[in-house]
Amino acid sequence: MWAICQHEFFRLFKSMKSLITVAFIVGVSYWVSDLVNQAASFLPTNELAKGHALGVFALVMLFGPLFVFSLSHDVLNRELAGRTIRFLVTRTSRQKIIVGKFLGVLLFWLACMVVTFGVVLATVHTFDAKTFYQCVTLLVYCISLALLLSLAVPRPSYTMFLGIVVAMALPGVGLWSLFSSHPAAQWIVYLTPFKFIEKGVAWTGFIWLYAALFLTASIFLFRRRDC
Repeated sequence: MWAICQHEFFRLFKSMKSLITVAFIVGVSYWVSDLVNQAASFLPTNELAKGHALGVFALVMLFGPLFVFSLSHDVLNRELAGRTIRFLVTRTSRQKIIVGKFLGVLLFWLACMVVTFGVVLATVHTFDAKTFYQCVTLLVYCISLALLLSLAVPRPSYTMFLGIVVAMALPGVGLWSLFSSHPAAQWIVYLTPFKFIEKGVAWTGFIWLYAALFLTASIFLFRRRDC
């Protein structure tokens, strides 16, 4: 399992698309930090620190799903389509393959968030642990959903298209249901992570529960899949 985790982690870091994504996130974070610094004379120290972190938070909330799905939409069906998954199945259990893939992608994004918030820390010498946790929680939701999509849809070309659709729809539907008074929004809002994040840290446990359900469904589908 840990070998699979390491392989997926380093595979993402070796990808040019991944490096460009990380550079974009860090670059935007630095740009936001610079803008907040220009307004430093008008803000108290604690509000200044929040301003830097909220820039990263808004970026992850709006584009985090797109980043995750664009890089990991084919995390499993890529190997299923190429039949390379057989080498893994003969050496370890299917459950460990799923968990290893998930942890590898999660470690990549965790490292990305550490670097991003490191830019904020270097700028204002303050680390916003709450915002960091909220960003990681949303990414966990997206990673587990991308893993499930990669198993539910057999062809990587299809998941590329569906992943982009889901990644663009998730923030839109989530924010719409959060602020809309439409009757359907009253239950749709609890299917997305944004309502739980808005309610506070104590409610984010439900997001982790959703991630666990997505992983369980992925394991179930993988066990039924003929490799």
